[in-house]
Parts: sequence; C-alpha cells; structure tokens
Amino acid sequence: MSEESADNSAAPAVCEAKILFRQLKPFPVIDENNNFKIETAHFLESSNQIIDAIACFGKLFSPIVKDMRQNVQKIADKYKQNESLFKYLEDLILKDKDGNDNPFDTVTDGLLWLKRAFEMMEQFFRNLLEDETRSEQVKPHLKKAYEECLLPYHGFLAQKAFQLLHSFLPSRSSLLGTSDSNMDNLKALEEFLALFRANLTHLNEFYTKHDLHRTYKA
Repeated sequence: MSEESADNSAAPAVCEAKILFRQLKPFPVIDENNNFKIETAHFLESSNQIIDAIACFGKLFSPIVKDMRQNVQKIADKYKQNESLFKYLEDLILKDKDGNDNPFDTVTDGLLWLKRAFEMMEQFFRNLLEDETRSEQVKPHLKKAYEECLLPYHGFLAQKAFQLLHSFLPSRSSLLGTSDSNMDNLKALEEFLALFRANLTHLNEFYTKHDLHRTYKA
C-alpha cells in the first residue's frame, strides 16, 4: 500500500512503504463488551485488509494470498447465511461443526489454515520489529516464522513452493519505509500486532478447547 504525494518538494517526508499499518483496520478487541468473542464481520474486514497488504510482497506470493482469500471467503459465505446467528466467529464455527457429520468441513478447516498463515505473518512482522540490526535482508525472519508456524503442516511440494516465495521477498525499507521516515509506521505495526496476536491466541485456545485442531500435511 503505497503513499504518494502530489508535490514531494513541498510536503514533509513521508513513509514510502509498501504497507502503511496506520491505514489497516485493527483486529477486534476481545472483552466483556463482545462476550469475550470475536465479532465475525470485524474479523473478516481486518483479515481482508492484512491480506491486501501481504499481496504487495509481489506476484510470486499470489498463491498464498489466493489461499488466504479463499479461506476468508468460506467464512464470509457462512456468515451471510445468518448474520445474526453468526455474529461471533466462535458461534459460527460451533454451529457449523455441530451441523455436519464431518466437523472439519470447509469453514472449520478454512479458519484453521487461515489462522496458521496469519500466525506466520504475525511472527514475521514481529521478527522485523525485534531485529535490532534493522537489516535490509528480511528472508531469515520469514524463514524462521515459516518453520515455526507452517512447516509442521506442509508436505514436500508445499515446502518447495515456500522456498521459491522466500527467495523474492522485498527489502525491509521497501516493506516498512526508510529509517528516517518510518517511525510512526513501526509504532503502528507494533499496535496492530498486539490485537492480531490476541485474536490468534484466542482462536488457538478455542480450537484446543473444542478439539478442532488437525495435523495432516498439505
């Protein structure tokens, strides 16, 4: 997501980054105001925005972006069937599970794979934030995140596909902006990741509580 200025000479320095985290809708707050559940519509909107941001990594990332979009769409399609009943993501999944002979249908499984992809991206961005060297080379950060979050569920072909994507990552300044102009973007990223991680942790606990995790390899 690029920010452009009509008159660069007259305007103050801007963060010329592919992703401007201040412009992304944060993931939902999970507290007593929403029964300690995730609001489905809010989750879907935030999911689509972060996927749009990841799409700026380049065309070679289109397969993983497409997969995430498809999993979001599965949830959205289910939500549209009864927006009142499925106001909260947890209720949507439990109703879906109870209404099928196979609890791991496209929606339950789709959210599981979406969560795993999001966990990888959250860890990747957190690795960037915690890198005190501010190295332009970000491939090690994505590799580490992949190994922790997705590798256990990927077979040989999926691993080879990731290795190809990993080779074409943009640089740190391309993603987040140059060091002189990106401090607000880094602060926005830190704030964004706090709720992002809270949602992922909540979903992990929910899937564990209801025995919804699966460990087959894609």
